Amino acid sequence: MKMKIRLFPKTAVLLVFGTLALLSCSDDDGPVTENEIAMASGTYILTELNVNPAQDIDGDGTASTNLLDELSCISGALNLRSNGTYSLNLTGIEVTSITGGQFFIDCGEARNSDSNWNIQNGLVTLFADVTTTPYSLVGEELTRTLGEDLPGIQSVVYVKQ
Repeated sequence: MKMKIRLFPKTAVLLVFGTLALLSCSDDDGPVTENEIAMASGTYILTELNVNPAQDIDGDGTASTNLLDELSCISGALNLRSNGTYSLNLTGIEVTSITGGQFFIDCGEARNSDSNWNIQNGLVTLFADVTTTPYSLVGEELTRTLGEDLPGIQSVVYVKQ
């Protein structure tokens, strides 16, 4: 009885070549281009501070996921300068959990920060001390998606002016 032994079955060959193809690609997307910096630079205004579930903080009978619709004291301006520095002026929120899944949400103190930023492939990263804050830039909109339910934040959106 003859037995055929295959050293490289078809699936193994495909697996090896597929792995080599993936490994041969570089994850270095190259240096940031001046054009990308120029396109991203500018002043952005906070237009959305989204939470889940929707809230009716102003008591008008209409709940909203965008807290800017509910609290007029929330504001933010982000200036991305072409020299790689930024300034952020933000009046955020304070969220306090109440029993039964309820929340008390009010405006917080105004904060100002200045530091450095960069962009690569539409990902804007703000640096502050030891933390980084990533935003995706699509067209004129900067979006940070956190995806957290209250007391956390779903997303933050700035629009270029």
